Amino acid sequence: SWVGWLLLGAYCALYLGAFTWLAAWMLPGASRARMGGRLGLLISLPALWVGCEYVRATLFSGFPWNALGASQTLQLPLIQSAAWGGVYAVSYLIVLINTALVLSLLSLSRSAARWSALWPLLLALGVLGLAWQGGRSALRQLDQQPPGAPLALALVQLNVPQFEKMVLEEGGALIEERLRRITRQSIQDAQPELVVWPETAVPEFVRGTPSTEQLIEDLLQEGVPLLVGAMDYAPTNGTLQYFNSSFLFAPQRGLIGEYRKRHLVVFGETVPLSDSFPFLRRLTPIEESFTARKSPVVMRLDASARAFAVLICFEDTVAALAREAVAVGARLLINQTNDAWFDPSWASRQHMLQCVWRCVENRVPAARSSNTGVTCCIDRLGRITGLLAPAQGANPEPASVTQIVHLPGPEMPLTFYTRYGDLFAQSCLLSLCWPLLWAGRRRRGSAAAQPEIGG
Repeated sequence: SWVGWLLLGAYCALYLGAFTWLAAWMLPGASRARMGGRLGLLISLPALWVGCEYVRATLFSGFPWNALGASQTLQLPLIQSAAWGGVYAVSYLIVLINTALVLSLLSLSRSAARWSALWPLLLALGVLGLAWQGGRSALRQLDQQPPGAPLALALVQLNVPQFEKMVLEEGGALIEERLRRITRQSIQDAQPELVVWPETAVPEFVRGTPSTEQLIEDLLQEGVPLLVGAMDYAPTNGTLQYFNSSFLFAPQRGLIGEYRKRHLVVFGETVPLSDSFPFLRRLTPIEESFTARKSPVVMRLDASARAFAVLICFEDTVAALAREAVAVGARLLINQTNDAWFDPSWASRQHMLQCVWRCVENRVPAARSSNTGVTCCIDRLGRITGLLAPAQGANPEPASVTQIVHLPGPEMPLTFYTRYGDLFAQSCLLSLCWPLLWAGRRRRGSAAAQPEIGG
């Protein structure tokens, strides 16, 4: 609802406000500061921004959507630094350039020597040039390496409006008919090795629902495995737990893999403190909270080294989930999502661009199957292929795209980011102690030097 969007916007604005307030507290006197003081500001203000972004992405389960670095997603040479520092490395670089520009402009009116005023900007531009050239070198080097094991994926985009998904009596038959038709068409046209359905593609539970079980059994007769997004449940201590899940079915073998979503959307899939404050349930469209899985899952179609992990919906915006999956052996990320909640709008495209960073950070490809959104593949350098844009108009038809992705082998060297995670962002946050103390001492010194007014 609009209230939820308003509250989310207000919450995210707190971090921008915190940065602005602290920056305004640190900047006075920058034009008169010596070289060491301006260098400290040049380093610490970008670190402050990154620290705010990192806290926003992790506090209270986190909201990592659209870090500042995401604005440069299509600048392939620039984003290769994410293999070292994640999206935060590019956020830092953007704020570094802007901080240098501010410091140089503040100093120009007070400095007789132009070099003394402009060196922060020249230094920042030099760092930008190094990052750009390093990214170009990484692109050339990785393009020259063997592409890896091929896997042909058919990615299904159902194009079912959200209101039809939520009204099972009317929408259930429509969804199953679309799944049956588009899956068979994809298999006949392109002979894929795996068909991927979006998040919660089937309107009912996979287990214990005869129509859903029959649908999957019929389609497995085509001889191609299915990755099915669906809800699941399990009895635990006398109560039922519900899960947002992904199931891997194979012909003649049935269910061979299952993943349950790890990062639940607050007030969308889970209601915190609802046992203590039952009224909170009335603020959400869900009747029961889902349960989150604790650890990553790596799936395999067969005994080969082609291993993949599933990220459901918003999970591809959470860098830690992708990193942990790759660290335990996944060499492909498959994002099953339902972006019908906010289509048609800018949000589905922004969501797709978040996934680009997970590929570059970990040097693995990704594939996205969206109900209504952006279905596509992304290689390990961040290049987008096989794109199906969000459908427009009333009653759009289902669509699919078949792409061959190349999976690195199990011997693939892990990136610095995969091994150490958000060490760069955490270092930025910790490094803020001394600049804040320095700025506080300068402000106290300036206040003490003010002459008293009075008679």
